[in-house]
Amino acid sequence: MTMDRRGFVKRAIGGATLQLAFEFSGGVFLLTPKQARAQEVTLGQLSTGEAAVLEHLAEGLVPEAVESGVIHFIDHQLGASPDDCMLIAKYFQVKPPYQQFYLNGIKACESLANRRFKTNVVDLSPEQLVEFLQVIGNPKTPPESDYPLSLFYLCLRSDAVDVVYGTPEGFKKLNVPYMAHIMPPEEWNA
Repeated sequence: MTMDRRGFVKRAIGGATLQLAFEFSGGVFLLTPKQARAQEVTLGQLSTGEAAVLEHLAEGLVPEAVESGVIHFIDHQLGASPDDCMLIAKYFQVKPPYQQFYLNGIKACESLANRRFKTNVVDLSPEQLVEFLQVIGNPKTPPESDYPLSLFYLCLRSDAVDVVYGTPEGFKKLNVPYMAHIMPPEEWNA
């Protein structure tokens, strides 16, 4: 669906906060992160390898994060102005640019996985991934190369939770009534 400027502004103001403007195929489209993933929108900030690491970790933290488009959400937000960014790192007062925070997190996780398991993050078995996530999520775990792994864990987990459960459909999964102040004009997670 191609959209003109007037339609874009109308939809953006309408309350569909998880619909983001993605540029691809010669146009700008309002899509949910899940739709952007399904449309195979090209990532603009993360490499394929970086995205794979984040996806593996996010899926281990919040099942359905990959299917829900967590990487397209993070990638989109890494390209946004720090003032407009919706990544949770902003609210933990991580200093922009947020892309550097995520890239440093990926490097620190790769270093720890190689040292602890002699493998890359994406090659961690399900059992190793559980153990790895427990280690990086523990605030008592020492920083890896001066990088706060527990803060990275918290930010990535929160971003994944936002994408999976921050929609009316996500609230249904939790059996919690969705009580938005203003309902979006259509389903967010179509």
